[in-house]
Amino acid sequence: MKVHRTQLELEEIIEGYKTLIEEQKKEIWELKKVSQENEKNKNLLQGYKNVINDLSNKLSQKDS
Repeated sequence: MKVHRTQLELEEIIEGYKTLIEEQKKEIWELKKVSQENEKNKNLLQGYKNVINDLSNKLSQKDS
């Protein structure tokens, strides 16, 4: 195993890490977008459930 690395090798390693960090930032951004979309969908679903429950209650009251 090589203990000492040349300046060029170290610079290439650093550039590789920088590229990796940028890719991970993009992935995190995409995951945050998906998470926000999921939260929006949960809120919509809860709203739809409330509307269905309200309509069902109103129908039950009319039938009584």
